[in-house]
Amino acid sequence: METKYARPEWDLQAGGILSIDDARDWVVSLASGHAWLTLEGYSQDKWIGAGDRFHVPGDGRMVIEVECDARIRLEPPPASTMQRLLARIERSTRRFAATVANATVYSAERISCGPAR
Repeated sequence: METKYARPEWDLQAGGILSIDDARDWVVSLASGHAWLTLEGYSQDKWIGAGDRFHVPGDGRMVIEVECDARIRLEPPPASTMQRLLARIERSTRRFAATVANATVYSAERISCGPAR
């Protein structure tokens, strides 16, 4: 999961405005209230209400204005198959490195393969 924004949720009072940059493919959802979304590069604005979800297109630049008190949530896009694969490889590599770091290494001289002389 990408953590681009320090806060995934905002509580805005009536008339509050939130400006978001670079939220391409993220989802805006409202837990309560109504919001007006103005998207850069689009001629029509979008009106969403409580329970609605909106997938952010384009370059992800938008302004959100609320009509009444509202709780807005930004949800990251789902991880791509490649991102999930890379995360799995990273976890496996860390486990392997931890195993190697905790392993006991013996020199060939200390290992006896036959009767002692």
